[in-house]
Amino acid sequence: MMDPVSPLLFRETPSLPGQYLRALLHRQKPSSQNSLPALAALQSHVMPDVHHVKAYAELCGFNASLSTLPITYPHMLAFPLHMELMLHKRFPLALIGLVHIRNRITQYRGIQPHETLSIYCVLSGQRNTAKGLEFDITSQVCSAGELVWQSVSTNLARLRSSTNSNNSNGKAAEQKRTREPLPPHYALHSQWSLPEDLGRRYAKVSGDSNPIHLWPASAKLLGFKRHIAHGMWSKARLAATLYPQPDSEACTLDVEFKQPVFLPSKVCLFTDPDLSGQFYVADAERLQCYLRGVIQEGSY
Repeated sequence: MMDPVSPLLFRETPSLPGQYLRALLHRQKPSSQNSLPALAALQSHVMPDVHHVKAYAELCGFNASLSTLPITYPHMLAFPLHMELMLHKRFPLALIGLVHIRNRITQYRGIQPHETLSIYCVLSGQRNTAKGLEFDITSQVCSAGELVWQSVSTNLARLRSSTNSNNSNGKAAEQKRTREPLPPHYALHSQWSLPEDLGRRYAKVSGDSNPIHLWPASAKLLGFKRHIAHGMWSKARLAATLYPQPDSEACTLDVEFKQPVFLPSKVCLFTDPDLSGQFYVADAERLQCYLRGVIQEGSY
């Protein structure tokens, strides 16, 4: 386990709809570059619901008959604790407006649906960047004291100071910004058609009902031209495609979310023919990169 922080203790899974209501009520919480507090959350005696696991697996493209949890499923169990940390009165940032920019999952072994789990989440790091404040939430899932799964979710808070400095350069800075080049030799692996209602369907399964994922109108209220796919659905779809049997092996899946995927849309998965495990998801012309990362057998 990580260095101990006296955690918030939960007997039951916090209600995500209630959490989003609290988040909307705290939209005006002032941003700050002060150090984030030492916060952690712990929920013990967690047992996955097999019907929920099946619904999640089917929506994300996993084989619903697998004997163990999809590699991305424990994020469903940890996410309500993430929300509690970011809604805590000592947390200085407004939850609405945070951007999930990276997610790294390490599965040490497959998890059986009947296992009783404990979930520990902690604010584990922060970095001031040109775009704002980045911070991590590290989650650990244990079974009978054994660490079986771990993730690091990195979020970005676009702070006022960063925004003002960027605005001073106006449109000229925007024009000078160059896209990160994509490896042209990566081969087309898969094409996905994302339907207009994908965000609402994933929200029903995951509980992640952030308005930016639900309807064009609700997304526009928060600054998007229309609603966008959940990043963790995209990551789950990747895992189901590139590692269809993650229950049989230890696996590490590291993804960086580059640009939002608007709904509906069609996207393409390109993979490294040299079998390095690297990939990216882009439009068919490879002009827009939505996410990129690496998947490897084993934990490291």
